[in-house]
Amino acid sequence: MSGITYMEVSTNTNERIRLYHFISKKWALLDLQRRRLKISRLLDLNDPFEFSSLNMADPDFRKSVRDSIRDIATEAGMICFSENWNSPVQWAHYGDRHRGLCLGFSISRDLAKKVNYVKEREILFGSLTQPMIMKLMTTKYIEWAYEKEYRLFLELKERESDGNYYVDFGPDLQLEEVIVGANCNVGREELRMSLGEGNESVSVWKVRPAFKSFNMTRKLARCHSQLMCIML
Repeated sequence: MSGITYMEVSTNTNERIRLYHFISKKWALLDLQRRRLKISRLLDLNDPFEFSSLNMADPDFRKSVRDSIRDIATEAGMICFSENWNSPVQWAHYGDRHRGLCLGFSISRDLAKKVNYVKEREILFGSLTQPMIMKLMTTKYIEWAYEKEYRLFLELKERESDGNYYVDFGPDLQLEEVIVGANCNVGREELRMSLGEGNESVSVWKVRPAFKSFNMTRKLARCHSQLMCIML
């Protein structure tokens, strides 16, 4: 299981941001229990235009980009996060149709790469440099802008027996919130067992559709502890 190793050198600003990772109930509970997140492989993502935000009409340039990304994909992967937890579309697409969970993490701002969204594919003038490759890896078509995505690029180290790579929770990936989807049937005891000991500071709560907007909102409840705030 890998620790945090980044593709770019940190600028050490020490500023942290809260980012959110949507996930199905099954994998959320397992990840909470094992205190880890799965690293996605760069060639297995869900956008056919991934890493293709530039004009690829020239076949030599197209081959150069694809070869570069393919080389990087043998050594690195990424985890996707969002700025927000309240998008019903995000819950539908990545939170198992509101039946999953959303995990909130505190992450260093200079290590999480913000995705830029564009309307047109620009033409590159000059050579394919390392900064340009990073730009390709953090640029998407504007129709994806609802995701408000950040990406954490990680070195692939030890492969687990299931064929996947994971990164451990820790100071650089600090769990702060567990948000339960509106249609999630997770039980209090089930969630308590997955969180385990020493997670009293982690906020646990449930969402519902808002009454005055098209956002998800916090479902309020009287409670005696964080875990008892979940309304089932």
